[in-house]
Amino acid sequence: TFTFAVTGSLDGVVWGDGIYTDDSDLSTAAVHAGVLAAGQSGTVTVQMTGPQTAFGTANLNGVESRSFGSWGGSYTFVQ
Repeated sequence: TFTFAVTGSLDGVVWGDGIYTDDSDLSTAAVHAGVLAAGQSGTVTVQMTGPQTAFGTANLNGVESRSFGSWGGSYTFVQ
């Protein structure tokens, strides 16, 4: 697990829904997951979850994530 200080954002690109590709923007994924609100600063903890065969899409908390196929690295938020 890793912990980061971030400010929630609506500007980044996110692939996935609950489990995100490891190149998804962390501050935007945090808003998508409901861990932070846009503009809210705080610490978030992520768990690396490894390769996934597919990533879903969802429009949550003002962020529309994108779907993606197989990818070698991923993370999810620990709340």
